[in-house]
Amino acid sequence: MNKETKIQLIIIIILIIILVPLVIITINTINNKRFNPEFDKNFENRKFGNPNEEQEEKETTASDVESGEIVTQKEINLSDYSSNITIEEAGEYTLKGNFSNSVLINSTSDVTLILDNVTIQNDITAAIANIGKGNLNIKLKDGSTNTLTDGGSSEYDSCIYSLGSLTIEGNGTLNVYGKQSEGEGIATETNNITINGGTINIESNDDGINAGGDGGLITINNGDIYIKANGDGIDSNQDLIINGGNIYTIGSTIGGNAAIDTDKGYQINGGTVIAIGSDMMEKPESNSKQNSLTFNMNSSIKSGTTIDIKNESDEIIATFEAKEDFKTLIFSSKDLSNGTYYLYQNEEKTDFSATL
Repeated sequence: MNKETKIQLIIIIILIIILVPLVIITINTINNKRFNPEFDKNFENRKFGNPNEEQEEKETTASDVESGEIVTQKEINLSDYSSNITIEEAGEYTLKGNFSNSVLINSTSDVTLILDNVTIQNDITAAIANIGKGNLNIKLKDGSTNTLTDGGSSEYDSCIYSLGSLTIEGNGTLNVYGKQSEGEGIATETNNITINGGTINIESNDDGINAGGDGGLITINNGDIYIKANGDGIDSNQDLIINGGNIYTIGSTIGGNAAIDTDKGYQINGGTVIAIGSDMMEKPESNSKQNSLTFNMNSSIKSGTTIDIKNESDEIIATFEAKEDFKTLIFSSKDLSNGTYYLYQNEEKTDFSATL
């Protein structure tokens, strides 16, 4: 090996001694950055914006909803409380006053709430939530007006939420505003809902009345019920039976929703039902005890239109104002008998008819 070759070999060895550690250090630095949480966070902030910007609201889980004060008195003025209250003992409780939190029921036995001019507005979860194993009965005191509003995004995903069966009755008024993101007005989790009376007005971001989970039977025996929903008006994951009352239900104009939607069918045995929607239309079961008309239009009838349904003798059987654009209509009444019925809008006869 000549002198020049020896010099070249020495230079190569020196370069290897210097460069190999540098390469190892560089690789370790890259790996540390790749798996370092702080680096990851800063990288995400560079990609998606300022970390100090307001983030999307976190969903309120069941564990986030504090039980607050346990109350045992039978007459409860909600205006006296500044946090959630919980009822744990069975019995009948009268609620009055204004409130900005949740009334929680966590009892193994049945609880009755008498609403006496109650106003509840909760910005993060349900206004009333029955989270125990017992059933909940809500009575509307005669002549009272009760207004419930929820908000946020919560596991208790309706303004009135119940794990147990839910019954609503009485001769007062109940206004329900389901303002949670994709939230419902009145809902149970795999349990029954029964409405025996009251004037009930529901507006909701999803279903108006919903027996969810594995479903439950929704039974409407009486009451004046108005529903305007951004989902289904009435939705049962099992059955629906309408025995009486005056029901005006509106489903969303968004596809995949209906004024009435059930998994196992529904019966109309009495009362007056007006159900309008823009997409799906589920007809009542043939074993219903009361006749129903169904209209499925090929174009929408606009909100604000006065609708008349007339019989062959030109007698008005029903009249109402469309509160939303619609293409489907279900009408049921004790006044329906065999014959052909015609649809009028703003007193002008349309091409749409239905025959019993």
